[in-house]
Amino acid sequence: FISWEFGKKPRSPLVDVNWESPHLVSVIVMKDPIDRRLSGDGGINRMFGKEEERTEEQWEAFAKYDGSINFMLTRLTPDRCGTEGENTTEECLETGKELLRRFTYILDVKCLDEGLEALAGELGFSLPYLNKDSGKTQVSARERIGDDELYEFILRRNQRDFELYEWSKGLSLVNCSALEDENSDSAGNGGGHEFVDENGTDDDIFTSFNETHDFDDEFSAEDYSVYNNETGSKETPDLVGEKSSQDIILVTNNNTDNNRFNNHEDVRLLQIENYKKGNALLLNIHITHHAGTTFCAAMKQIGNTPSNACNGGDDWPETVPRHRPWEYDETDRNAIELRKVYHFISWEFGIIPPIPLENVNWESPHLVSVIVMKDPIDRRLSGDGTILKMFGKEKYRSEEQWWEFAEYDGSINFMLTRLTPDHCGEDGENATDTCLEQGKDLLRRFTYILDVRCIDEGLEALAGELGFSLPAVGKSSGKTSVTARERIGNDDIYDFIVERNRRDLELYEWSKSLSLVNCSALEEELFDDDDDNNDIINNDDDFNDSAGNDGNVL
Repeated sequence: FISWEFGKKPRSPLVDVNWESPHLVSVIVMKDPIDRRLSGDGGINRMFGKEEERTEEQWEAFAKYDGSINFMLTRLTPDRCGTEGENTTEECLETGKELLRRFTYILDVKCLDEGLEALAGELGFSLPYLNKDSGKTQVSARERIGDDELYEFILRRNQRDFELYEWSKGLSLVNCSALEDENSDSAGNGGGHEFVDENGTDDDIFTSFNETHDFDDEFSAEDYSVYNNETGSKETPDLVGEKSSQDIILVTNNNTDNNRFNNHEDVRLLQIENYKKGNALLLNIHITHHAGTTFCAAMKQIGNTPSNACNGGDDWPETVPRHRPWEYDETDRNAIELRKVYHFISWEFGIIPPIPLENVNWESPHLVSVIVMKDPIDRRLSGDGTILKMFGKEKYRSEEQWWEFAEYDGSINFMLTRLTPDHCGEDGENATDTCLEQGKDLLRRFTYILDVRCIDEGLEALAGELGFSLPAVGKSSGKTSVTARERIGNDDIYDFIVERNRRDLELYEWSKSLSLVNCSALEEELFDDDDDNNDIINNDDDFNDSAGNDGNVL
């Protein structure tokens, strides 16, 4: 099983896929477009306020927002004709219907659990026990909006999406309306067609993408799925002064600079001690193509982690919001709550973080933070699917394609652009010393820095620091040395890329002095007869191998 999530419009039309392939079973989940419109992800809440606190003026701005008009049709149709809103033609609607007919299965989110159960029966596997959707409280979109005129306005603008959804019910694997009638008869509580849970939020598995961000081309599905699944979770009590079943050394929940420790080593020791006692959460700040797959795989062998690549999943506790990163004053609470369920989580950033990473309370005694650093030119050569489609496979790339690759703006100073609050790394070769120092300031606040060149040794050392044992791992020292210059095969192109990313290179070189393991010392010890030992690149899951291929599907 794999999933394609589309918050943005697909790069190439979905009609171009061979849905009739005998080797592909396709499924799409349909949903009432007004309920989808009310799925309150982080971007929408920042633009228009939280639903329960939204003013009449904010509701009006929400209703007029163009980013979600006929959201489904706009993504299904090759010419994105759904963006015409109430002026969308019947021809556009028929184009959407034609594509839906080509999918193997259609499910309806109103009875998703029953749909998944039926799908399992069709495909010959068993699912664990599911709490059926029939238990959800019924609250209509009209009631949630609380203004008939606004509701009707939104409905008119999305009428073609609504017609498509109503039509799709006839093709759905499970007839949700029949289930509702059955449950309504037994419960005696009548039935609307719009199902939400008690908090007015969507099912965790199918929440909306953030329509408000223009994501860059280097992203991970893990990335897009997790960042946008903010569920508006229930309020949790203030945890100051409370104790868990184990001894909590210190709880801070006060958003003042005075609450931050001045001595980084004291902070580190407290964080480590709390982790060992089960009162601190281990968090990897995973910049895409920086060993996230390797790190997650190792941590899954130690204890509980989120099911979806350690970033999130349907096992995420309801008491903790799904957005990332956290603001300063929510860091303690969220870390304590998550530690009750997981020992480790990951935040992956292919996109630029929606709020600055510096806002997080990295000095919290309940958070052990780790970032893995990597040579930015090697990272630049990590060939994910998007890059390969844009510039061709590395070994077949022409000189013209290599120059296009070098001039591509989407990856300039990739690390600094994500670490700094004003994304100053985007200025490329013109990025300032001040920008570089901002990146250094943030790195100093993390508990640990690892270097991808000797990631296995780094993880082993981390295990020793935090008091757990890792299974035997193949040491990074066995990797073949192939330099980025050799892989590119053109000195002018290589030097051009280096110049554009020089601040990221300076940051990486500086970070080596803070790394838990000195990779250079290891290289000298293991390759004392090899003059090229400074170019070791690790290839464990998502590192570049000697052929220049990237093992990370993201």
